[in-house]
Amino acid sequence: MHVATKRIVVAFLLLALTLGCGAHRLKQAQDSYNQAARIEARASLEEEASTGDPLQGDAQALRNYRVALALTDEALDRYAGGLRKDRLYGTALMLKALCEWRIAALDRDADPDQVQAVVAEIEHRVRTEGIVLGTRDRVLLKALPGLREHALGLHQREPEKAGALFESALDTFERALKEGNPPADHPVRAYIRLAQMRTVRAWRCADLPNRPREAAARTQWYRAWKDRYETYKKRIAPLMEANPGLKARVREMDKDFGN
Repeated sequence: MHVATKRIVVAFLLLALTLGCGAHRLKQAQDSYNQAARIEARASLEEEASTGDPLQGDAQALRNYRVALALTDEALDRYAGGLRKDRLYGTALMLKALCEWRIAALDRDADPDQVQAVVAEIEHRVRTEGIVLGTRDRVLLKALPGLREHALGLHQREPEKAGALFESALDTFERALKEGNPPADHPVRAYIRLAQMRTVRAWRCADLPNRPREAAARTQWYRAWKDRYETYKKRIAPLMEANPGLKARVREMDKDFGN
């Protein structure tokens, strides 16, 4: 996951928590999650000046995500009443889903279907128990399976399987926006569009044995990828005008497409 993506997700979790056993345990879980995300960011090979060992960093981050998941499960199991009273139950469910996503991304032995199962469970409970999720959490919950598919696509070496995963991720992101229907200027809309652009970039840059060898065919192949990237870029353009940081991130991504 790109460093900027981690920072956006972490920002989603900086919530004001009231006092109480459940809220306290949830705050501990969020702190552990945020610490893990910071470890990933420091160790990421995508940082311009990485200062950590990415393999060691992944192991440390994974431990913190597991701690965050355990604390979240405890809060949901033991303090459900208090969380509901403080309107934090939906927040706890969303944090559980985020933990499962990052654990699945870092642990090659993790169940590839676990993220989808957790999302389905949360969606069922939201429908049947009257649990309220905020706009960002609603959209992000629906987008999580796509983020998982993106990660799985990165590890594929068969072009057809990788392509199917990346294509499915793009479709999942689009459905998340359509069904979640956030306001046009909502930050989560920018987050999902960036996810789509990163998926196109990852797919185009993946080390797969299906790139054309002839110069003319290769040029056409690259142009097709650039056109697809530009399609998503146009959809994020209105948000870039009001957000210099977002514009800077997009400009950095543009370099991979010769812009």
